Amino acid sequence: MQNITRILICLIPVINLLSSCSGGKEEIKLIPVKTDKNYQYIDLEGKIKINPQFSYAGLFHDGIALVKTSGENEKYGYITEDGKYLVNPSYIHATCFSEGLAWVVSENGPPVAIDKQGKTVITLKDANRVHAFFEGMAAFSVTDTSGEKWGFVDNTGKVVVNNQFYSVGRFSEDRCSVKNKEGKYGFIDKEGKLVINYQFDGVEERFINGTAVVKLGDKCGAIDKDGKFVINPQFKNMQNDGDLFLIKSDSKFGWCDKTGKFVINPQFDLAFLFGDSKMAPVQSGKSFGYVDKEGKIVINPQFDVALPFSKNMACVINAKKIGFIDQEGKYIVNPQFDGLSIDYTAYLMNDVVDYEVETDYINIDAITQRINLNKPEGLNFPSTFGEIKKKLNKKESDFSSSNETFLLNENIGNNVKMSLRIIGNAFSYNPYGGLDVFMYDNQPSDFIYDIYLTNCAFGKGKQITDALVKTLKGYNELSVNDNSSIYSNGNSKIVFMVYSSFVTIYISKSFDYNPDDYSEGQGESYDYEMPSEEMPATEEPALEYPQSGGF
Repeated sequence: MQNITRILICLIPVINLLSSCSGGKEEIKLIPVKTDKNYQYIDLEGKIKINPQFSYAGLFHDGIALVKTSGENEKYGYITEDGKYLVNPSYIHATCFSEGLAWVVSENGPPVAIDKQGKTVITLKDANRVHAFFEGMAAFSVTDTSGEKWGFVDNTGKVVVNNQFYSVGRFSEDRCSVKNKEGKYGFIDKEGKLVINYQFDGVEERFINGTAVVKLGDKCGAIDKDGKFVINPQFKNMQNDGDLFLIKSDSKFGWCDKTGKFVINPQFDLAFLFGDSKMAPVQSGKSFGYVDKEGKIVINPQFDVALPFSKNMACVINAKKIGFIDQEGKYIVNPQFDGLSIDYTAYLMNDVVDYEVETDYINIDAITQRINLNKPEGLNFPSTFGEIKKKLNKKESDFSSSNETFLLNENIGNNVKMSLRIIGNAFSYNPYGGLDVFMYDNQPSDFIYDIYLTNCAFGKGKQITDALVKTLKGYNELSVNDNSSIYSNGNSKIVFMVYSSFVTIYISKSFDYNPDDYSEGQGESYDYEMPSEEMPATEEPALEYPQSGGF
């Protein structure tokens, strides 16, 4: 069980509220809880209905739940309420079902949308990330030379809003929050038209009953669907809570109405939503209890952590164990579980998880078409610096007076970035203090491509080099090791150095390279922050509120 202090920090409300994954509140019949290392499903009386077996388990939406197998080769799949697989576990990324479709990613594959029979309906080959469907619209991003941009497809896969935004929320009440290059937020309609201008420093990601919370500077207020303030920015934090707003003023939590008038004075150290219930969890001192909508305590503070009610039951934590109480504060299920699904926690907070997938596909063909090792950037040995300057449309000032020139730095695919270095003296040193002279007829000794791999491309350097080797013409293999290979055509030599986070390719007239002299540290000084060779370990907290969105 996670440290209680950390849990409380994770559960602090933020103003980015989302709809549930199925688009509306559903009655919860089975709750995913953790015993030891695996998740199981219990009913509302605490009886085990689906045995412990999953490393992750989500809520049932329309009778289907997203789960992940446990063990060394964990994969996502979908089960029905009897615990049987509806769609076998074969995916490395997956969303819950939303509006009849779910996004999934297979190993080395792009995001695809499947129906409830597991049939592929949409494939987004060039997408980097994809969000679940909300009001018939799914956000997706592509990466180009200017970075990641977001647009939207409909449920047929047709692009209905072009990729142009730097961040997006999800559609609700025909509005969706978007962010521009300057970091300001506004709202668009389903045609992509900006209907509320870029002006906010943060936004609630959906409208509820015609209002959305926004942030100007460090203060939160609420706007209507025309962008007009109904509550002026004045609170440190704010959440839409049905006909009320949960607010934080100074360091205390309370509630105001839709005019901004306090209905429950800010007095609590922490508070969560009423939601559909007549009671809300609040913290006084070190313990949680529940208040009604007049602010009167109806269940005395006695729990280490308490979450909002879902119908007639609420999850609570005592002595680092999870249990469930009724509306009188009596235990329905005694504290005994080690964890609660993050999806259920989000549901209680009116939020949603499992709504995004990231591609595992890299377009090898695009990389081999961009990088021509036989004629790098259209050049040959013995190309001169004058020819390089002309061919690449560069100025003399683009070249370095040192022995190494860094000329290119560009994205060549999702999570794949390339740079080009040229080794050689482009300038003649003037010992008398005058300007160095650009040496048009000097020839470089080496061209060096650095290919940087992040996210889904991490660890796929071997696939890239194998494809590039197939494009070589007139080169013979000299040696192949675990992370290097060397080829020669008699006039020049190509050395591939392969690591998890990048590939370096030397194209050289020299034959004195020793691959053992080169390490992953090579290239760190070239305007690119190298990823760590070790991917960060991730572990789902026992109970954590997912803070999505922008501030």
